[in-house]
Amino acid sequence: MKKVQVRILAMTLLIVAGVQTISAQSQVANSKRERILQVLDQSRPNEYVPAAFFLHFENKLGRKAVQDHRDFYRATNMDFVKVFYEIAVPKIDIQSGKDWEKVPVYGEDFFEPQVAVIEDLAREFKDEAFILPTVYSPLALAHQTQGRGKDLKKLAEENPAAFGKAIKNLSLSIENYLRAARKRGADGFYVSSQGGDGNSLSPEIWNKYVRQWDKHVSEVANEIGEINILHICDYGTPFKNAEALYAFADYPASIINVPLNFSDGSTLNLKEAQKHFGRPIFGGLERLGVIATGTVEEAKAAVDKVLENASPNFILGADCTVPGDTNWDKLRAVIDYAHTWRQTHK
Repeated sequence: MKKVQVRILAMTLLIVAGVQTISAQSQVANSKRERILQVLDQSRPNEYVPAAFFLHFENKLGRKAVQDHRDFYRATNMDFVKVFYEIAVPKIDIQSGKDWEKVPVYGEDFFEPQVAVIEDLAREFKDEAFILPTVYSPLALAHQTQGRGKDLKKLAEENPAAFGKAIKNLSLSIENYLRAARKRGADGFYVSSQGGDGNSLSPEIWNKYVRQWDKHVSEVANEIGEINILHICDYGTPFKNAEALYAFADYPASIINVPLNFSDGSTLNLKEAQKHFGRPIFGGLERLGVIATGTVEEAKAAVDKVLENASPNFILGADCTVPGDTNWDKLRAVIDYAHTWRQTHK
């Protein structure tokens, strides 16, 4: 009798363990982390459409910044936690091209206030969603270094070698930030590349002195991160056409976030872009379009057009940061609408 009881107990324990295992697997499959990973698998269509939009918060660093990120993530139901980069490198008096030699490499300690925000958000949300901090490009940091009102293109052309050294040092500084952030909870990164548009720099300086160090940021992110988004930024300086974007196709990244409109009047075909990059595209909506200024119904109609013409493995978002006064409830409505779009539009 005792042997029977032992066997029954053993079978009961096995059943309970099996149920717990199935339950745990279901929870993983339904997590936002898993849903993003499913999009990366382009061997099969994805039924769930992840979505995310970003805006800058009034509070840049510290506990209030953490709270703003937390509130926005919860309010919008977006599919990963994008942590804004809000720390600037010191201004240096760049009066001539030779002054670019003054730009140092900034160590991990310099980025501590930003990394602290990442760590707090990772502590709360890492088991639920990917923590993806924003990463500025070395060219963006060069703009910060010289400050407003100066002609970066002119100062770079005065001494291209010194400018190239500054870009290298700023790229190595960003590497220090990446490694510090990864150690403190970042899963990967939202890497912004900016400068290959022909307006900020001449093509010669971009190709000889900048591109390798701009790409280096993506290479480090790819080396240490689990998942990364490459944001090809055209803020203020549109690319000529889609072919100009494809010059970034050799940058390593899991997902590509792209501009939608070009200076020659053409627009991006999302399916063609995804095929060319060989990775899922994130975006589809203009940051200053209906997602910012239209009604919820107008925004949903825009989503319909995007998803009708996007590949099955696609993440809905904007081509860049939406205005800070964009209504959070509208963003939530659009994100929820996207999540079930493929089930409701068969």
